[in-house]
Amino acid sequence: MIQQSSETIPIDVFEEIVTLGEGYKTEFHATLPSPVSVAKTLCAFANAKGGSLFVGINESSIPVGVIDRNFEIKRLEKAIPFLIPELDVTVKTITFKNNEILFIEVKEANNKPCYVKNGQKTQAYLRVGDVNLPANKKALKASLDRHGFLHYGEKALKMDERIVYNLFEREYRLSLAKLKENLHFSERRLKKILVHLEKRGLVRPSDREKDTYLKSKVF
Repeated sequence: MIQQSSETIPIDVFEEIVTLGEGYKTEFHATLPSPVSVAKTLCAFANAKGGSLFVGINESSIPVGVIDRNFEIKRLEKAIPFLIPELDVTVKTITFKNNEILFIEVKEANNKPCYVKNGQKTQAYLRVGDVNLPANKKALKASLDRHGFLHYGEKALKMDERIVYNLFEREYRLSLAKLKENLHFSERRLKKILVHLEKRGLVRPSDREKDTYLKSKVF
């Protein structure tokens, strides 16, 4: 979901942000790149402590302003569906020396890790310096240990269980066929994961629809 508002930032504060440049929690773009690229940035920020994406600031950290605000918002909207789970994103409009700057903010995810689903590939991303890097299981686990990994019971969810559960965070109700379509996991693998999630009380079978599960309300 995207929430939009306007905000006034003191000139000295904004100038300091620009001077510090891109980094672990900040990224600049004169105009937004492809929706998948945007999703990777949001994913990386959400897997850490959150971050800010400024649109209307070029590679040289010079505020040039946004040419077409609606274009940028639509591109951002197209990026959101690539994320698992879908994240809440705030967009604020800042005016700086007659230039309109978009301040896109994503907070640390409540349910980590976040992934980007692109075609048949589902990949988590981490922020390393000022770049977004695909994370293997070892790097992802190390990052989550540092920044906080949600535990259910005494044992944390395995990565494939987390991917499936994060889909329930977004959709609430999912059929086996829908899960296969989204994740391209085998039916056998999905059934095994669903059994584990059900045992932990995270999902429950639908009383009305065969091969359909619901996210448990207690979580």
